[in-house]
Amino acid sequence: MSTNNLKHVGQLINTQRRCVIMFREIPDDESNCLVVDTDALVDWMHDDVINAVESPGAQASVDFSEFAQRRVMTDGTNMLQSLHAKGFLQKQKASNVMMTPNRETQIRLDELNKIIREQSGQDTIHKQPVETPESLSTPSTESTVNEVIDDIAIASNMIAQAKQFEEEAATLRENAYALSPELKPKRGRPAAKKTATA
Repeated sequence: MSTNNLKHVGQLINTQRRCVIMFREIPDDESNCLVVDTDALVDWMHDDVINAVESPGAQASVDFSEFAQRRVMTDGTNMLQSLHAKGFLQKQKASNVMMTPNRETQIRLDELNKIIREQSGQDTIHKQPVETPESLSTPSTESTVNEVIDDIAIASNMIAQAKQFEEEAATLRENAYALSPELKPKRGRPAAKKTATA
């Protein structure tokens, strides 16, 4: 993870397991939150979630769920929907989540939520109702329209992922050439074959 301040990441106090906070608080239930236990994810899902959290879009979002609703995972599924369908969203007491934006800073999520509410002058963090997993299976027509991921967004995400894979492939290739330089292709055009004169 980045050494800079990173939103949406923390640790469960009772188990010390690392997590990503999907919803800082649940509407009408501000003492609880929804988290993803990143230690429980398979490698590719873990990488997808962490890369998403570290992206500028996620860091600009109040809740990671806002960004996850628009994010596509490596297998082409919607990130929020997929994590919910696979049972990775856990309800936790906000007081059991320690936010860890960097190595030096720690603050309990319930305390952070209180500070945010005081600074914003709101009773709750969310100005508008949010889509929780309970409502994801039966969304309203309006919310469905608002949350539809269009082809351009999906294509853009695929291009970004392809670029990342290309960079990883280039790194692996260079590492391979460093181990066995003789495998590295020679530069320049191959010498032309000489034809025998009659």
